[in-house]
Parts: sequence; C-alpha cells; structure tokens
Amino acid sequence: MGVAPHSLRAVSAEDVREHCSLAGNDPMHMHLAEQMAEVDEVMSVLGKRPVEWVLDNMDVRPNMCFIHCTQMLPHETTGLARSGAIAGLCSITESSLGDGIFDGVRWMAEGGRIAIGSDSNIRISLTEELRTLEYSQRLRDRSRCALATPGKSTGRRLFEAINQGGALAAGRSSGCIAVGNIADLMALDSGAVDLVEKSGDAILDSFLFAGHDRMITDVWSAGRHQVREGKHIHRDGIVADYKRSIKELRAAI
Repeated sequence: MGVAPHSLRAVSAEDVREHCSLAGNDPMHMHLAEQMAEVDEVMSVLGKRPVEWVLDNMDVRPNMCFIHCTQMLPHETTGLARSGAIAGLCSITESSLGDGIFDGVRWMAEGGRIAIGSDSNIRISLTEELRTLEYSQRLRDRSRCALATPGKSTGRRLFEAINQGGALAAGRSSGCIAVGNIADLMALDSGAVDLVEKSGDAILDSFLFAGHDRMITDVWSAGRHQVREGKHIHRDGIVADYKRSIKELRAAI
C-alpha cells in the first residue's frame, strides 16, 4: 500500500505533509515539476519552485517517487538526486505533452535513482520509454551513449537502474535475481534477428535500441507465469472486456 497525492499544483502543502506522514516507509508517489505552468503556479502560491519546496519542507526518503521532474534547475537536480528519492519517468508521455527533457545525465551522475512508468498511456512500451529517455539526452547535449559508463553499456545501465528504482518505487522486494527476492523475471527471444550472435551487454543494447517489446516471450510476476510465448495468459478476456467497455462508453456519450 502507498499514498499518491497528485502534485503541489493540485494538493495543498498541508495535505502533502499529511500524506508524507500517512506513507511512513511505504511508497509515496507525486507528480513534481512537470510543466512550466506548474512551476509558475506553485511559485505564486508557495513562493518557491516545486523541487525547492519539496527539498526545504519534506523529509525526502528513498520510498518517495517523484513523477516527471522535467522542469528542474541544476541545483534542484543535484539536491533531489542526492536525497535518495526516485524519479519516475514517463518519457513517451513527456515527449507527447512537450513537458521538457529530464536531466538524466546530471541526475545519474549524482547517484539518482530512476523508474519507468506510463502516464497518459497513449503508448505503453518499455523499449520505447528507455530509447526516448536516452535519445532525449543525446539530442539536448549533442552527445552519444549519454547514460553509459566506462563499466556499463547504455542498455545495461538503464535496465539495471529501472529495475532497482522500480522495485523501490513499488515497495517490492525485487529488482534483481537474488536469494529472498520475489521472482519478477522476463525472457527474451534469443532467436530474434537483432539478437543473433549477441552476448553480454550487447543483448540489452540491441533489445532496447534495435528491438521492440515483441522480443519479450515470457514474464513471471512473483513467480506466476503471466506471459507465455508473447501473450498474456488472460489476454483474450481482457481484450473482450476492453471492447465491451469502449462500446458502452461510446453509447453513453
């Protein structure tokens, strides 16, 4: 269980503090500094930029996941990254809405944690989210392999970061294969044309930057085999329910 006040733009400062208390050590999610209009509105009411207010007025902890964080100044990026909080990134949504570019290079250089999610849900794709995140950094800085390190390829660094950050954001004992962890696992199609003869980090790099989500053949959630041969075990029922819901909504409009 966790709490999720929408944002400083939508919830009073007093209520945000109350949510922090309610969350305790459980997850707390909140939009933060998504758009310039949000920054301006928060400044007009609270006298500070959203990230500045959070750092000055909240006990920021690793159980907190701040969504978007696209409108941060360098000192805000550094301060929030060092706090241990997670940046919940929705790169496809942020691109679609023209929110801005998350300062991923500075954030990760300061040890900042990241997780990947979907906000507007116009497109749900792990590979596209991570490609968009990395390519936005390259476009802004006119660089290449922006989020790679000497010891880890771009794909490896991103994939490990979102697994670890995502587990923290969800309050879930997961994020890596280890004794005592929940068995959250996925399998890739080793016969996919873009993975042929690949090994090591090149597998993740090819999956994220040359491939697509259809390379994922199987998924286990807490040991439950939920996706088999590329298809969710309840897909047919889910699709039928979705179609029926859409028809009912259309008829009601």
